[in-house]
Amino acid sequence: MYNFDEVVDRKNTSSVKYEEMDINFGRKDLLPFWVADMDIKVPDFMIDILVKRAKHGVFGYTNRMPEFYDAIISWLKDRHGLEVNRENIEYGPGVVFLLNMMIRKFTKEGDKIIIQTPVYYPFYNIIRGNNRIISENPLIEKDGMYTMDFENLKEKASDPDCSMLILCSPHNPVGRVWTREELEELGRICIDNNVLVVSDEIHFDLVFKPNKHIPFASLSDDFKMHSITCTAPSKTFNIAGLHSAFCIIYDQKKMDVYRKELGLLDLNRSNSFSREITQVAYEKGHQWVDELVDYLENNMNFVYDFTSKYIPEVKARKMQGTYLMWLDCRNLGLDTEELDSLFVDGAGLALDSGYWFGDNGKGFMRINLACPKSMIKGALERLKNAILSKGKDQSTQSKECC
Repeated sequence: MYNFDEVVDRKNTSSVKYEEMDINFGRKDLLPFWVADMDIKVPDFMIDILVKRAKHGVFGYTNRMPEFYDAIISWLKDRHGLEVNRENIEYGPGVVFLLNMMIRKFTKEGDKIIIQTPVYYPFYNIIRGNNRIISENPLIEKDGMYTMDFENLKEKASDPDCSMLILCSPHNPVGRVWTREELEELGRICIDNNVLVVSDEIHFDLVFKPNKHIPFASLSDDFKMHSITCTAPSKTFNIAGLHSAFCIIYDQKKMDVYRKELGLLDLNRSNSFSREITQVAYEKGHQWVDELVDYLENNMNFVYDFTSKYIPEVKARKMQGTYLMWLDCRNLGLDTEELDSLFVDGAGLALDSGYWFGDNGKGFMRINLACPKSMIKGALERLKNAILSKGKDQSTQSKECC
């Protein structure tokens, strides 16, 4: 049994989550639940491999040996039923980097790229930053459940200027794990309209039963040839700072294009530590991930029960996957600035504001549950007290006015 309850002091470790709060929230004295990394230590077998590599003392140019690819191939097959060969896999320092590269190499300036909003906010930045046009296919929300709007998707995909769809699977921030039927419908629409599907599957290991992640490329030969998958061990094993990601491209011509660009940028080699830790994580990490997912699910249930009982104005949406919970705060009746102030100034918490993910995220907040339960309990107590205090202030003001 692994211990996920240990509270790790991450201050003064160059952690973005802790050291950059003042940039986004104007303060550093907050409890951070925003950046999507875990406040959980990696297992000892991952630490041991880094120590062993460090003791070797030489850190020259690093190749990826066959056993590195074997570990990835086995993980994808055993946990996700995805058949991949070594020639289908290529390195990238991060998933956002990979998405950037796919946009640059397989679309042209002025093209439209579909995203399903509210969605991971870097999608907006990389589309606009590469002089492409965002085409929104908003998700449909009903009774706390999000589904795809296929009629709208058909309209957007049929635009001759539309060349790509970025799929978020599992979806961040709404926590949906797409069903086979949903993915097949999306895939058929995209193939019929010659729209390349680039599937961001970075959260693919973090799924709660009975839901099951289905790799887009696993659905059919047509789907795998008409798609590119971008993923990484970074979310699963909390190693984002080591910059290890990879893409899966079955179309050899597209793979050749990507590999050529990667080589020109001199980014085609791993660093010494990321190569070692990625391999050992995929070789030995099965039990750790299974226990981690159980722990995350318990955290999710705790937040759901706590808010239902003590903060009914905040509706916690149980997610099917990821460790990022989507909090519906619309019943508080606050605008975006007031909602931010409640969390930051009232509760002393740093969460991702829903509007960061698009206009249809207004009124929501995203909380990161990948941390010891005690940290979440402390955050919810703060939020409860802030809401109670705000309610008392409003009541006092109302009496004074009358």
